[in-house]
Amino acid sequence: MTGRPPGAPHTFATPLRAVDRVEGRAGGPGLRFSTYKTVRADDPYMAGHFPGLTLLPAVFVLEGLRQALTRLIGAGEPLDLVEVTSARWLAPMQGGDEIRLDVTATESGDGRWLVTADGVRQDGVPVVAAKVVLGGRDADPADGLAPAGGPPPVPATASGPDYAAILDRLPVRHPMLLVDRVEAFEPGTRITTVKAVSGSEPCYGSMEDGLPLSRYTYPRTLMLESFGQSSVLLWLSSGTTGGVQVAAAFRRCRFAGEVRPGAVLRHVARIDRLMSDNVFVSGETWDGDRCVMTVGALVGSSRPRARLDRTAAPTP
Repeated sequence: MTGRPPGAPHTFATPLRAVDRVEGRAGGPGLRFSTYKTVRADDPYMAGHFPGLTLLPAVFVLEGLRQALTRLIGAGEPLDLVEVTSARWLAPMQGGDEIRLDVTATESGDGRWLVTADGVRQDGVPVVAAKVVLGGRDADPADGLAPAGGPPPVPATASGPDYAAILDRLPVRHPMLLVDRVEAFEPGTRITTVKAVSGSEPCYGSMEDGLPLSRYTYPRTLMLESFGQSSVLLWLSSGTTGGVQVAAAFRRCRFAGEVRPGAVLRHVARIDRLMSDNVFVSGETWDGDRCVMTVGALVGSSRPRARLDRTAAPTP
């Protein structure tokens, strides 16, 4: 099976065409297939992710899984992330790299698919190991997500870095910069940030006309990326990190409800543990009084830029 041609319009909101081609569809208890994606600097969102160093965001691997399985099963409505059970990022995925994911997907009988994926670069280096749950609109948790205490109060006055300071601290730029404002800030401990979802974002720019409202659901992969950027802001305030901050792992990330243009997302991130060159963060994301995402653990890793850029000349 091959994907749509690069210029074909999308039928649902997505950051980029995260799959170039899909091969294989074995029978048995589940689907077994491989996906392929070449990391390109000219893909949507990529120019703003570590400008000058083309790296595939970790969440775009998860985006590729949902796009591939949606097409393979011929779903009438696109599948989406219900849970990231675990995902580990093992090596950088740089411009020009072709990433192959070997995938097993098993239908659980409740509208959900249990998906396991192991990825390698073209040089054989493992880059990702992930277990996720994908499902349609009816596969979200029946009781939603309801952390104790409800949504965070809106402070009368925002505190923390302003937008210029956010630009100064985060190694991302438009359109990949997904933090608009810091609303509450306890350096090294806790942060509340805001991300306004606009209909003019690139994830909506290549969609066909005449699609139902459900197709404009904001990609959960971008919501997770926005939470991750908020976590980096918090980690930087601890004074314990240098180099380049990248995602190392996600655990127990759950999603519920649809977020559409006009929503104002509020991320609450807390540092649970600091280690040498690593941070463990948990938290929630709210759309008004609805909790739309909980993050059991986001593990960040700080790495020297030279370890991420294989094209750089070695230091004498």
